[in-house]
Amino acid sequence: MQRNLDAEIWERFKRGDEEAFSYIFDTYHLALCEYGQRFTSDEFLVRDSIQDVFFELARKKDRLSPTDNILFYLLKSLRIKIFANIRKSHRIAETELDDERIDAFRLSYSTEVNPEEKELRLDLVADALNQLPPRLKETIYLKFYKNLSNKEVAEVMQVNYQSVGNSVQKAIAKLKKILDTSSESILLFLQTAIL
Repeated sequence: MQRNLDAEIWERFKRGDEEAFSYIFDTYHLALCEYGQRFTSDEFLVRDSIQDVFFELARKKDRLSPTDNILFYLLKSLRIKIFANIRKSHRIAETELDDERIDAFRLSYSTEVNPEEKELRLDLVADALNQLPPRLKETIYLKFYKNLSNKEVAEVMQVNYQSVGNSVQKAIAKLKKILDTSSESILLFLQTAIL
């Protein structure tokens, strides 16, 4: 249902409907801020990157490809823009920009509405997740927080499809070792706690 709505809104935006553009911005700009701040603590760089994404969308709207998942499209665009702006601001060559050159991809959890036991488990999982390398954390975030498919995660992260599955398995294996629990319980917890 959401994907059909996204496709309709996207098409209206591409035809120049300003209300559709406003809807897209209002609906997704906070999710983009949250995602961008996981790459860098530079708020201005994140905000500038988001502004650049929306400016380019508005400028190129008649040439944009169709999408049935606006969030996926925006996350992918923002990731590319943030890395480009980091390279530009630090005068870093593309080959030099790797996991060590950018702030570690950070994950956090909100436990405001959860009972105490779930809070404790969330804290344990958060600590364990933050022991993972940045690329694995980003994969987990996109897959379980944003409910993107493996194909969409691969496109956002600019890796091949198989790498996403491998990264999820690798992350779960590391979490299993850190938390001393089964893979199934980690998957179940990620799917229920993060939603």
